[in-house]
Amino acid sequence: MKGLSPRQQDVLEMIQSTVSTEGRFPSVREIGASLGISSPATVSQHIRALLKKKFLEQRGRHYVVPDHLRDHRGIPVVGRVAAGAPITSTEHVEDWLKLESMASKASGETFAVKVMGDSMIDDGILEGDFVLVDPGSEAVNGAVVVAYLGSDQEVTVKRFYRRPGGVELRPANPAYTPLQINGGDEHFRLAGRVVGLLRRL
Repeated sequence: MKGLSPRQQDVLEMIQSTVSTEGRFPSVREIGASLGISSPATVSQHIRALLKKKFLEQRGRHYVVPDHLRDHRGIPVVGRVAAGAPITSTEHVEDWLKLESMASKASGETFAVKVMGDSMIDDGILEGDFVLVDPGSEAVNGAVVVAYLGSDQEVTVKRFYRRPGGVELRPANPAYTPLQINGGDEHFRLAGRVVGLLRRL
C-alpha cells in the first residue's frame, strides 16, 4: 500500500485479517508472533507509524482500522454461538452479511455469529439467528453479550450480570441454569455486546 514500508504493510494486513475474522484488534504479542518479530517495542513502533500515517485510528484505549480500509464485503460471520450448551467457535469467517439497514448499529469492529440452541428464546433470540457483536460496546448489567468460555474458548450468548467475585451469564429460558464465572477465571473473556439481530426467513 502506498506510503507504507513492506514491514508496515505486513503489520497492517495482519491487523486487518484478525479484525475481519475475529472481530477484534490483535495484541502486540500476537502481531509479533505472526510476523516473526521478537521485540514488542518494534511492533509498537510499527503501530505508531500506522497511526501517524492514518492507516489506524485510536479511540480511547483501543486501536481500530478506519472504515475505508476495512473489507466492505459486509459484516463477517465468525463461527457459531451456542445458546444452550456452548460449542467451539471455528475462529474463521464462514460468511458475509450485507446489512445496509443495520449500518447505524455496526461499528468498524462489528462481527456476527450464528446462534445454535434455544436458551435465549424468551428474549426473542432463536436458533439460526445471527447476532451482531460490537467488541467496543460496554457490557452493562442486563446486556446481551457473547462470551468466550473455557480453555477451548467456546462461545455463548447470554445476559450479563456482575456479582461479587465474578459475573453471571443468565439464559432467557427457564430450562437452563445461569453460568457462574469467577473473577479469576483466566479462560473467560467477553467477545462483546450484542447490538443487533438478523433473521433469515
